[in-house]
Amino acid sequence: MEGPRMSRPTQTLDSLRQEIDDLDDQILDLLMQRCAVVDRIAAAKRGGPALRPGREAMILRRVVGRWQGSLPKRTLVRLWRELLSGLVGVQSPFSVAVWMPERGAGYLEVARNQYGSYTPTTSHQSPSQVVREVTSGNATVGILPLPRWEDESPWWTQILSNASDAPHIVARLPLTGPGPLGIEALAIARMEPEATDDDHSVLAVETGPDISRSAFTEALAAAGLPARAVWDARPTSDDGRFHVIEVRGFVEPKDERLAALQHGASDGGGIRNARLLGAYATPLPAEALTD
Repeated sequence: MEGPRMSRPTQTLDSLRQEIDDLDDQILDLLMQRCAVVDRIAAAKRGGPALRPGREAMILRRVVGRWQGSLPKRTLVRLWRELLSGLVGVQSPFSVAVWMPERGAGYLEVARNQYGSYTPTTSHQSPSQVVREVTSGNATVGILPLPRWEDESPWWTQILSNASDAPHIVARLPLTGPGPLGIEALAIARMEPEATDDDHSVLAVETGPDISRSAFTEALAAAGLPARAVWDARPTSDDGRFHVIEVRGFVEPKDERLAALQHGASDGGGIRNARLLGAYATPLPAEALTD
């Protein structure tokens, strides 16, 4: 004979809504605690950079990896991006210059997704204008297209500098990978890139005019910097060529591998110089964002 069933009290809508309100209060309390810790960090840095692209990428990887709720992970990333960007703006002046060749091009949305809906933002029709805004200090971050072979006046030639305060590539956006429009962008800032546990670097390698593709590839591999992609190539003013390449891993401004490149290929004048244009945390793979 079946015994009596144990019934579980059914929560009313009012009680569930009260539970939500209580949880909201707890979330707010934790946010206030987090802001207080950020204030202490800002005081400890004594004017150091508030923008930390590498640190932020590592936070987001950890948050996404830990998440088990029903909220989509891309939405979770957007929430954290608003939080991180808002706190950067609290610590120091923070603004973004965005390349927007035409209305609806999509780069403004990419910028807002990464750096917050309320961060001061200006739009510019020329990539060169964006670089100038960052170089002059009028903008903290610049949003630019990936280098392309077909560009008549490539913006990356404006950041060919070994100075520590020169603009460098510091992020590839979106961090969640290309969105519905398939748009990707690079962010530049006047700071040296930060290493994470998964990075890519961008180099400008100067060669003689007649170096063969095989000699170039072999020299990169021999220096421990095999090219993942060649984004652009341009003649220099002194009868050479600059090649913009993407390599896997983090390369420091004074990395020994950059010097090693100059002892590489001998075909057609060989490799003359190599400069770091920047580095970025690898965007989250699609599988990491699968709910």
